[in-house]
Amino acid sequence: MERNYWVRTEHGRIWGPYTISALERLRGQLTERCEASLDGKEWLPGADFPELRGLLMPARKIERTAPLPAAGPRISRTMAAAFGIGEETAQIAGPPQAAPQQRPPPPEPPPKRKPPVIGRAPERLEVPDTGDFAQLSPVRLYALAALTNASGRARFHLEDGRLLQIVFRRGTPEHVSADDPDLSLLRFLQMKGHLQAEQAQVAEEQAAKSGHDVVAALFQLQLIPAADAHRLFGEHGVFLLDRAFVSWRGKFTFDKEEAPPPGSFPLGSRWGLLVDAMRRLEVGSLRARLGRRLSRPVVRSGGLGVGKLDELGLNAQETRIYATIDGTKSGEELLRIHDASTALRLLYLLTELGHLAFAEVEEETEVESAPAPPAAAQPAPPAAAPQPAKPAAAPPPLPKTTREAPRPPAAQRPAAPPVMKSAPPVLQASPAKPVAPAVSRPPPTFAQGPAGESPQAMQARLSVLWLRLSQADHFDALGMERKSASPTEAKRNFFVLAKELHPDTVTDPAQAGLKEVKERLFARINEAAQVIGDEKRRKEYEAELDGKAQNVDVARIFAAEENFQRAEILIKARKYQEGLDLLEQAIEMNPEEAEFYALRGYAKFLLAKDRKQSYEDCAADCRKAVKMVERCLPAHLYLGHMAKVLGDLKAARKAYSRVLELDGSHVEAQRELRIMGAKG
Repeated sequence: MERNYWVRTEHGRIWGPYTISALERLRGQLTERCEASLDGKEWLPGADFPELRGLLMPARKIERTAPLPAAGPRISRTMAAAFGIGEETAQIAGPPQAAPQQRPPPPEPPPKRKPPVIGRAPERLEVPDTGDFAQLSPVRLYALAALTNASGRARFHLEDGRLLQIVFRRGTPEHVSADDPDLSLLRFLQMKGHLQAEQAQVAEEQAAKSGHDVVAALFQLQLIPAADAHRLFGEHGVFLLDRAFVSWRGKFTFDKEEAPPPGSFPLGSRWGLLVDAMRRLEVGSLRARLGRRLSRPVVRSGGLGVGKLDELGLNAQETRIYATIDGTKSGEELLRIHDASTALRLLYLLTELGHLAFAEVEEETEVESAPAPPAAAQPAPPAAAPQPAKPAAAPPPLPKTTREAPRPPAAQRPAAPPVMKSAPPVLQASPAKPVAPAVSRPPPTFAQGPAGESPQAMQARLSVLWLRLSQADHFDALGMERKSASPTEAKRNFFVLAKELHPDTVTDPAQAGLKEVKERLFARINEAAQVIGDEKRRKEYEAELDGKAQNVDVARIFAAEENFQRAEILIKARKYQEGLDLLEQAIEMNPEEAEFYALRGYAKFLLAKDRKQSYEDCAADCRKAVKMVERCLPAHLYLGHMAKVLGDLKAARKAYSRVLELDGSHVEAQRELRIMGAKG
């Protein structure tokens, strides 16, 4: 990773943080008197950095001397006699006795404002254990967790006393909860129209009566279909995540390595969730949040941002807005040039992540020029007496013979060298450039629709295409075969597809849905073209596909996680055999997940006819999960349930106590220990 430098010129101007390649643009403006810094705080002479010496030019020396008095015109005696110039006029050849008083020059215009440059020391990119949202916003906290692949529970202690929690697993949010009744799952399902108020009340009463959570009550009452449960729970998690991002007042804590609760699943792509949430934020609250900073110039950070811009998946409109940011336009100007809502949301997101910043413009104090003397103080020449013309600052033009030496005669000029006639030089043949291989495959046509297609039919067709391309690799996204793919073909296919999928082809504002689908498809083919068109990135991508880079198959992980979630729902609905079959498939696709083994052992125990005889075999799966991840909370919980069924209260109490050590607010373990204590 290249090192960033701050550079301060001899006039106090600061540039940075920039890499050496970026500082090449300042060549000629940096002299040996410049100072450099690695953190923007401690400055050393620039010559102390060997890698910067090639950029430093010798300082220019400007010698200031007093101006010589203006000499009078030099008139020879011959010219004076020829033109009848008298002795009085000839006296002006000498130096003047007293220089006439001159008016002071007009004040110089104020210097142009310096380009704003941000200068700050790079922060440590890690999730802090505690903090205040006034110093670290929820958006940046989430981004730090996503960047560092953090695992743990983030607790948001809001200003109104409410608690909101986000549980991360390797940087991806898997569980979001809130203690606010207005944000509960039942209220969310009512708001979306999936439940009526009477049904929600019945589910609450059933959950309180049975001692289970609301989710189990919903399945017992069959108020939501099992096929839609995964989608509805995910939408509720995203809904709570939106509320977390606008929690701008309060404090937070982060408990690292805390495992997600049972039943958790990834809500989606870590960066995609963040960007989509920013696109849903209210414009009014964002404008109030940014406040007066919008009047300052917007500058790029020079590599201090959290994450990469490529990972954010900006659409075409957002990419164009970011491309116009050059440090000369203020936030208000950007809002006037582009769509105000899109530009405002993009500015907020990228400033929170550190890719952009509002420059701190310092007001420069102008040097007050000395006031011109009043006109009355200047001596006015008498009007009656004719005065000779005042000598000008520069001598008047004189005859050529008086100001130039005569040229040498033509005979004295040196002879020109003889012209040698020779054959034209023979140029060496330059090596021929490699010719790009001809593209034999026809361009892709899967983005083209039938003639006369309606906008509604086009949106439906492209939605199906998006579902296919979002799961396909980069070669399939561009309609290419991996074996014969080339950068030339990738470029050609990209332009062919862009003609059909570019969002600017939708000009009707009423067709917002069609434009959104095209933005997603265009971003997908653009990403694929950038990877396939770059030889280095293409090789890295092929290594990922082949498993040479030891990357995890994300598709298999998501499929295994989905099977696990479905199995959990089926087991809660007492369909043990179907749930066990899904668990076996999940373990086959991802054998590194401890929770899968824990739930499989508990499902075997519930399905067994002789539970006492099969206990050791079932408990072995839970112990294997504990061996893989010692803090695997579901494994300890299931061990406690099985021991309780068999009457081993000592082992059950030990397992439940371990659950409370991992999560002190675990309701189910607290209830079991309270019941066992009452019985004991």
